[in-house]
Amino acid sequence: MSPEVTLNRISPTLSPIISSMVRNGKVGLDSTNCLRITDLKSGYTSLTAGPSCDRFKLHIPYAGETLKWDIIFNGHYPELPPDFIFGEDTEFLPDPTALPSLSEWDPSDPECLLLVVKELVQQYHQYQCSRLSESSRLMFEYQTLLEEPQYGGNMEIYAAKKNNWTGEFSARFLVRLPVDFSNIPIYLLKDANEDPGEDVALLSVSFEDAEVTQVFPKLSLSPRVEHALGGASALHIPTFPGGGCLIDYVPQVCQLLTNKVQYIIQGYHKRREYIAAFLSHFGTGMVEYDAEGFTKLTLLLTWKDFCFLVHRLISKVMFPSSRRRHSPTENYRDPTLLPNPAHGDTARLSLCPAQPAGTELHTASFCYRIFSQVASASHSFPPQNIPPDCSLVHLVRSVPP
Repeated sequence: MSPEVTLNRISPTLSPIISSMVRNGKVGLDSTNCLRITDLKSGYTSLTAGPSCDRFKLHIPYAGETLKWDIIFNGHYPELPPDFIFGEDTEFLPDPTALPSLSEWDPSDPECLLLVVKELVQQYHQYQCSRLSESSRLMFEYQTLLEEPQYGGNMEIYAAKKNNWTGEFSARFLVRLPVDFSNIPIYLLKDANEDPGEDVALLSVSFEDAEVTQVFPKLSLSPRVEHALGGASALHIPTFPGGGCLIDYVPQVCQLLTNKVQYIIQGYHKRREYIAAFLSHFGTGMVEYDAEGFTKLTLLLTWKDFCFLVHRLISKVMFPSSRRRHSPTENYRDPTLLPNPAHGDTARLSLCPAQPAGTELHTASFCYRIFSQVASASHSFPPQNIPPDCSLVHLVRSVPP
């Protein structure tokens, strides 16, 4: 059932505060998952006409789990604060003095319920942290991570007994990684199928036993960031080392992700500079280019009465560092729309010239290589006829309509 259909069943006296919570509520680290309500019920008599639901189950994303709390209102008296039932967490007893939004309940404020939920989740986090005392090793992991300001305030913990008979204990740490995604090129972010809100990276580390012998890490990216970095399989995080600690492992994953983001950003700026150099050097010979991602361009070049197009595909990982991992590809063909009577039908060549060893590709030397290889493939144009100092000024001319 869609959120809007669900909200239409809420009693009109409660609709503003519940609608505000569902539509705008972001609780916890995972901003891509919103609050949901299910199991709507009514405390009204069966003869009440129209929407009358005033109690429901609230689903809250927390530390990779979904908390399911029952919230019970009295639709006849919206000025009374709601009651809460915390599902299976029977030991969770919130401190009423730490719930100012509940003790000072104000139904005229559309966000009053959302504020109460946030305060309860904060106390629930403290409750889960206290449960780690059952394992000295897990408490050590928590305390050392808490001492780091960039991680301590961006962490959720869920601890539980796997088996009440054997006392097996497990815990999950969810950490929001302090990685800056603001400089990722916009064109890489806008193609995601949905609007997920804030761009985040969450590292989940599950300890399946109190002795930390079974540890399973998982990196989760918001949809736009995942799309920008090349999909879910583009980034592989290292396994948790045997005998390792979170305080060492979390910064390692954070640095790995930061390097990946910088790799994408630097490649984008290098490709943009590269195409700008071609625009400056080739002028009217530039037929078209990718003005968004700077991944391809097409040149119209001439040698004597032979006209041909150069299609240059520029890899997104062409300029990651001073050591080039991928060479761009050039495709040359004599355009069909510009027939050359002296040489018959169109010629199609697919060539990958060797790249210079430096970090910059010089347009003049690139031009010379193009003409050398095209001339070598054309018996009518021997490469020795090409001047070594060739450039666009000598080789490219405007084609008359």
